Amino acid sequence: MTKNVFILGVTGYIGGAVLVRTRRSFPTWRYTALVRSEANFEAVRSAGVDEIIHGTHSDLDKIRDAASKSDVVLNLADADDLHLTKAVLEGLAKSNGDRILVHTSGTGVVSDKAEGEFTEYAKKVWNDNSEDDIRSIDPAQPHRDVDLTIFAADTAKKANAYIIAPSSIYGTSDGPVHRISQQVPNVVRSSVKLRKNLYVGKGTNIWNNVHINDLVELYDIVLRRALTGADAKASSFAKFYFASVREHCWGDVDRAIGTILYEKGLVDNKEAISVPFSVVARDAPLLRYAANNSRSKSERGFNAGWKPVAPTLGETLRQDVEDTLKGW
Repeated sequence: MTKNVFILGVTGYIGGAVLVRTRRSFPTWRYTALVRSEANFEAVRSAGVDEIIHGTHSDLDKIRDAASKSDVVLNLADADDLHLTKAVLEGLAKSNGDRILVHTSGTGVVSDKAEGEFTEYAKKVWNDNSEDDIRSIDPAQPHRDVDLTIFAADTAKKANAYIIAPSSIYGTSDGPVHRISQQVPNVVRSSVKLRKNLYVGKGTNIWNNVHINDLVELYDIVLRRALTGADAKASSFAKFYFASVREHCWGDVDRAIGTILYEKGLVDNKEAISVPFSVVARDAPLLRYAANNSRSKSERGFNAGWKPVAPTLGETLRQDVEDTLKGW
């Protein structure tokens, strides 16, 4: 049966890739997307969007109205925009509570405030298959106010809501507009800006990672669970999925990127040097997001049949650097 789908964030790295993957599974559905720039209309239509709503995340009435007319809302936009999230939920609540929301959060929700080193906090690996873990995340954490609002709406049966929290994403997306991620490109741009092969602090902080092609497969699995009512009796906290496949030490990744950039003559030093966090915060603030720790386990997704098969971060790193330098 045809369903109406409203997508937020379709021009983004994750959103575009999820659109392409969802259309592959459900080609007869009708897709509507909110798009800010008219310059992206043609690319978005070519990717399979049937209707474009011209607007921004501040156009809450448009968002609320579109959500109210949709069977499925895929929010792949801002994980921290509470007003946007509330507008989506208000629109979905106009139905009988069976409308589906798949919301994108991030593993920043379990990150710390480290400055380039492994911390005591980082010894804990948060497991999405433990409701106690998901319930106990501090309300002050990034993304958490939005996540808690979604949990509350799901518990109140105002929507059938799921949350996917990607870790550090890498690889080239096949979306229609933006095709590279953030964290690795931010290291590339910051290193080139400072002309330094560098790492932050001790460089011992750890994150998980996931290839964009594996990530979209998890979205497909979660959406299918929502459609079949597989979690009709489940707690809202049992509908939360980390997207974490492997771990990396940011210092190792930083040094590997620096080596590639040195080969290209884009940094001045062959051997990587440590840069204090205070200098990074002042001169290359985007690197702050590769200086802390975030460790999580995707047991719930694996139990649901998720089987990541994409290349590792190390295997794609050179291409990711090349893509960033091309200006994608």
